Amino acid sequence: MAFKVTLINPALVHLTGDPYSSIPFMPTGLLYLAGYLEKKEIPVSILDGFGLAPRRLFRIDDQLSGFGLTETEIVERLDDAPLIGIGVHSGMSHEYVLRLARAIKDNYPDTILIAGGNHVSVVPQRFIEGGFDYVCIGEGEYPLEALARCLRDGTGDPRAIPGLAGPDFAAPPAPFEEDLDRFGFAALHLLPLENYWGLGMQHAPVQGRFMVLTTSRGCIYNCRFCTTPKVWGRQWRTRSAAHVADEIEHAQECHGITDVIIQDELFGCRREQAAAFAEELLRRDIQVRLSTPSGVKVETMDEETIALLHRVGLRYLVFAPESGSPRVLKNMNKPMDFDKLRRLVMFSQKLGIRLNCVFVLGFEDENDEDRRLTRNLALELTRLGVDEISLFIWSPLPGSDAFESETGWKRYEELNWTPRWRGNYRVLMGFRNRLYCAWAMTKLRYQFFGCLRSAVNILRGRYELKMEMAAGRMLRSWFRSSRRAPDTR
Repeated sequence: MAFKVTLINPALVHLTGDPYSSIPFMPTGLLYLAGYLEKKEIPVSILDGFGLAPRRLFRIDDQLSGFGLTETEIVERLDDAPLIGIGVHSGMSHEYVLRLARAIKDNYPDTILIAGGNHVSVVPQRFIEGGFDYVCIGEGEYPLEALARCLRDGTGDPRAIPGLAGPDFAAPPAPFEEDLDRFGFAALHLLPLENYWGLGMQHAPVQGRFMVLTTSRGCIYNCRFCTTPKVWGRQWRTRSAAHVADEIEHAQECHGITDVIIQDELFGCRREQAAAFAEELLRRDIQVRLSTPSGVKVETMDEETIALLHRVGLRYLVFAPESGSPRVLKNMNKPMDFDKLRRLVMFSQKLGIRLNCVFVLGFEDENDEDRRLTRNLALELTRLGVDEISLFIWSPLPGSDAFESETGWKRYEELNWTPRWRGNYRVLMGFRNRLYCAWAMTKLRYQFFGCLRSAVNILRGRYELKMEMAAGRMLRSWFRSSRRAPDTR
């Protein structure tokens, strides 16, 4: 049997009854891992447990459901690959992935299993105890390549590979690669792309064939609610502008890509890098629609850079003030220049860029006055031109500095944006609903024609905002259910 690595993207897990709490997204990390292995001439495939059946809903347990394939169905599609890697992006997939690992081992006991991803990097022992032979902590390209070569060639000692840990060993962390161009392109061709393109819902609004890419890795900031400082060590590394442009051109030629979702932890950490990226697209006359759904830092952006990015197709931009309260922001260890935020919002709005602002509610000892300040800021920004807001209820994430701040949860899947276990959940949910209502009324008053534009976009299925995508998805679901033949039994 020829040696091959199989990478598995799990089903998309969400709270039962709250299917829109988990937003569909392409498995960016697995795509770059697969692309790197292909570059190193190591055969690899991706078994996409979500993308192969993205509209198919199934129950996992009394709390959770999933979109995609069950663990049994994934095992049925496996061949006897000697090395299988499973990506675990967040704690929502924790138990599902452990069940999948047990099912694989039951059917393929000689297969070597390795887990990786942000969640695995911060709780590696849970997956070692759950039956995985290895876990990868941090950046996965070099550890996975080294492990594949060890198993294929029968030489070397996996215990000595930096970045790997196992049942009775932990190698030192793998060094971060400074030249990200060495990792190559995302292996888009290994995904069921048509299923993603036809889904009508993504991490960012899209209007055609889209791709996800990263232009950089890591973040220099140290926000206490975020796991990135733990996983990436507050290091920020970037690809060259030419290499990113090469990847976009390649995707356009091979797949007819029209939309590009930039999935960086911190896009534009250095303005000169963002400007170089835009200038390279301009020089090559690459025509795309760009979006930055993970957000950009107010502190690292300016009007000149935004204008340049707009020239090359930036149409959806996200800022993340998180809170309107300086006291809460100080507790978060998050810098925020409110005056600059207002200035950048007005400037971007005049260019025609669609804007989202993200807020996190209920961080640590947030009180009524703090929430009042958040409400005031959200509505002020809407009056200034922000098209939509996203309101999340804070939940502690493993690996973050604030992880110990809240107790009462019983499983990792409960650490999500709908933390019903929190003692003040009803208070926060009530505030969240009232603020969404106030936002809708404010937008209707100050952006009446923007509301009409959104209604037309929803009916046409040509989305410019995430809220339009969500509304369109619900409308299609209702339409499909209404057309089903009645049960006459």
